Amino acid sequence: SYEALDSVFQEELQSEEAAIAQTSGPGIQPGTTGSAVTGSGASTSGSAAATSPAAVKPPAPKPVPIGILTIDKIKLKLPILSGATNRNMKVGVGWLKETTPIGEVGNTALAAHRSYTYGRFFNRLDEVVVGDRFQIEAAGKIYEYEVFQKLVVLPTDTSVLKRNNRDHIVTLITCTPIRKATHRLIIQAKLIEQ
Repeated sequence: SYEALDSVFQEELQSEEAAIAQTSGPGIQPGTTGSAVTGSGASTSGSAAATSPAAVKPPAPKPVPIGILTIDKIKLKLPILSGATNRNMKVGVGWLKETTPIGEVGNTALAAHRSYTYGRFFNRLDEVVVGDRFQIEAAGKIYEYEVFQKLVVLPTDTSVLKRNNRDHIVTLITCTPIRKATHRLIIQAKLIEQ
């Protein structure tokens, strides 16, 4: 849901801030409970159970893309995954399942993290303006959209998800400003009839 999306954005913001705050010295090795990695790569203290085969979970299956979003203007090409979950948004764009499926009449909402890294995910989405075009490839078809609206809203403003029974709309959603994430940057586009 749109409300759950806010917590996903906040979680990512905290994660990126924590990554920036880390020093380059010894750290915690992923998959362990408090084992510091030495310069040789050996692990010091920690829980043996955390590294035993019985405690290791099998990797979750990789998400399967339902489409690809391409915005040439900002050199963006990302997989679209079903559900705007934290897991999906770590690798691509999440489709809010409560909104219209890609290519159908209504409003398809796609969300991605803004990211602190230039060019990563929706980091450069603010460069997109009214009149720009982008494409979505899904189910063997290529849909081309033209941007008709760019705005900034509060995270609780769901009016951007409204749909009608005549237009094919795509709503792109990300946090803004980049380091504060107090609002949402919204880009809305309509399908160009072919």
